[in-house]
Amino acid sequence: MARVLDGMVAPMAPGAEEDVFRGRVWLGEDGTVVAVTHDGDPAPAGFPADAMVVPVGDAVIYPGLIDLHSHLGYNTLPLWTDPGQQKAYLHHDSWPGEPSYKPDVSWPAWTLAAQAPECLLAYVQVRALAGGTTAIQGWPSMSRPPTNRLVRCVDSDKEGPLADPVRVSALTLDSTALEARRTALDGGATFVYHCAEGQVGTIVGREFVDLDTAGCLRQSMVCIHTNALVAEDYRRWRTAARAVSTRQPYGAVVWSPFSNLWLYGSTTDVPAARAAGLALCLGTDWGPSGTHNLLGEAKVARLWSDTRGWGLTDADLVAMMTWAPGDVLARAWRMPVGRLVPGALGDVVVVSQRRADPWASLVAARERDVQLVLVGGRPVWGTTSLMAAAGVAGSPSVRIGSVYRRVALARPDDPSTPWSWGDVLARLEAVRTSARTVPPAGAAGSRVRGMAGASSVDPDGTPRLDINLDMPGAVGLRAGPPPKGQVVDIPPIAKVYHDPSWLRTVPLGGFHGGALDGLAAAFA
Repeated sequence: MARVLDGMVAPMAPGAEEDVFRGRVWLGEDGTVVAVTHDGDPAPAGFPADAMVVPVGDAVIYPGLIDLHSHLGYNTLPLWTDPGQQKAYLHHDSWPGEPSYKPDVSWPAWTLAAQAPECLLAYVQVRALAGGTTAIQGWPSMSRPPTNRLVRCVDSDKEGPLADPVRVSALTLDSTALEARRTALDGGATFVYHCAEGQVGTIVGREFVDLDTAGCLRQSMVCIHTNALVAEDYRRWRTAARAVSTRQPYGAVVWSPFSNLWLYGSTTDVPAARAAGLALCLGTDWGPSGTHNLLGEAKVARLWSDTRGWGLTDADLVAMMTWAPGDVLARAWRMPVGRLVPGALGDVVVVSQRRADPWASLVAARERDVQLVLVGGRPVWGTTSLMAAAGVAGSPSVRIGSVYRRVALARPDDPSTPWSWGDVLARLEAVRTSARTVPPAGAAGSRVRGMAGASSVDPDGTPRLDINLDMPGAVGLRAGPPPKGQVVDIPPIAKVYHDPSWLRTVPLGGFHGGALDGLAAAFA
């Protein structure tokens, strides 16, 4: 269905990224942007006359937010560090072997994925949508697509002509695998890779050297974290990329400031990466050491930049969530992403204005300020009135503090029927209850495939869905299954927004040295 959004528009067109004007965004039946016009301009030629017009009032229409790094399967879990750890971890291999890691993180995540796969994927997508996210990297591998694909999957969406446009690895690869990735880069693919996650001077810096040796430091290389790198490393990347192409940016870095500060007490040298001509993007990382969505991550970035005197503007931070990661994906998908321009993916977020400046307003936004989200031109999240104006009625409601939002959730056993949010949460809670009281039966290896079928608490009649969670950290470690007979204590399922209870836990843990203590005030 064709739709027209009418209001203040921040399209972020190339060369005019900070232009904002009253106008309209025209979304075609194919889910792409047909045109963006100023107020009073005529409709684009041939646009359907019966298209639904959605007035959004004084809210601002932005490109949908792009989270270029997460681990979705872990995003039901609360913040974590081992209670016996007294100082910041050195690198990504330091913490997965902690005594509390498997019982607090690995086994709960595995159990939820095994016993309630559709519920889990519905929950984590709603959590992303609540913050205006329309595309996210870091989906687990699955035996089939979930019934609800509300948020675009960066890992496997087959946009454009390439068979596998975005290659991803959460685990450290050897030289043979990296050389294969270089071949993919030469063929036009983008490679998103965990690299040098940890403190400066630690062994994980070797991962960057290996990328260079394999010839992977190209324009379409995307490195997650890189907080163990220094300015000379980024300049090395620029030199290697310029030998292949002189076009900027010379690659991209995904910055997850909350997670870096929480685990390692330090984070990416953003000014050095920018000075080397690299694009900066934001990523939430995961529940055990990350924010709930990009609205949280942007606030942490704002706090850290101000503390360090980096001088990042609000427009800079908005770029890290929209056109910067969009341009990264556009090279692989061969179409505009993260910008509202003709031919772009019709991924849009509408956000109330909290500040006169639209960039400061988005950085300051809370989940209750997100008014409408469309993915591929389809309304998937929003207020009751805007969802109805966009042609979606009777969708389930989700409570966000004192307000409610509607979400286009469908039952996995009958996709023609809405799936209530209360039922999703109740089924996740049922897994929590049974996991605490009934130890899993059978040999550990046999349960990896068995629990996702007959034992599932997803609605009866749901087609089988097996999830294989990735595992950030030490090579060879996986998220479960728990040992035979092990009772799994799953933490309470958190709210999908940054609620006061979660915000109060931030000053009580992690190794950020108080750097994150201002987050609650930023959400006030």
